[in-house]
Amino acid sequence: MKITLLTNFSAIENDRLAAEANALGHELTIFNPHGNNPIIQDGKLIINGLTDLTADLVIARGILLAIKEIVAILKHVRSTGTKVFDNNLIDLNYSINKVTDLMKLALAGISVPNTRHSHDYGHFVALASDLSYPVIIKPTSTGKGVGVIKIENEEELFTFTGQAIKEEKPAKRFIIQEFIPYIHDLRLLIIGEEVFCMRRIPREGDFRANFSLGGTVELFEPSGATIALAKKALKSIGMTVGGVDVLITEDNKQYILEVNHNPGFQGMELATKKNIAKILLEHAIKETK
Repeated sequence: MKITLLTNFSAIENDRLAAEANALGHELTIFNPHGNNPIIQDGKLIINGLTDLTADLVIARGILLAIKEIVAILKHVRSTGTKVFDNNLIDLNYSINKVTDLMKLALAGISVPNTRHSHDYGHFVALASDLSYPVIIKPTSTGKGVGVIKIENEEELFTFTGQAIKEEKPAKRFIIQEFIPYIHDLRLLIIGEEVFCMRRIPREGDFRANFSLGGTVELFEPSGATIALAKKALKSIGMTVGGVDVLITEDNKQYILEVNHNPGFQGMELATKKNIAKILLEHAIKETK
């Protein structure tokens, strides 16, 4: 089978998927859509390597920019009879939108950190005071812990909003959340019915435990209740593959921090010693439509 992997993920994970595809007897070509400028000539769209592809299957993974354009192309590819695995990107039409995902989780009755969102920086002081300091401020459309900061008091909040205004970043780009003291920060990687779990440990001096930010990981055995909660969270977002972040407190309360639409598997393979690249590839082939 000829497979085209549409992605902007790192070469490490792409090479792993290519190697596993080859081991399974498939030919996998990697295409990064970002930076490939479209040409429209004589009524035809030309994106070299994409509009002229001859693949049997297209896997979309890690599409973070130009979502609407990529979705339009994926719809066309599917209409030609080529199979597509997009982890429901076509229907969702977004890759990272923490506000939308938190609303879906709350509507499903899933515990998430108390959250506030406003289009006006003038509301931030009252919203943060309502949550009580310290609070966490997160960008609504970035992942891997990028831009997430902990605000200890009103003075720090004024410093943050002042800088954001200076940089012309609109208030709607951020959410404010309560800070939850936790004993375990877990990442559950769900691929269909397969569930893998690791505990994430922040590097010294950082409260963020993301592997991509220098945190370390170790194998963790989640309870049945944690697995069920993570599966419910992923289902509420509408995907079959996702990285579900769970915080567990000292009194055993569990919160879904977020559901990552584009989870990496490098850290999870390191923690579990499992061939997750192969499992992900087999799932994508099985669930194409």
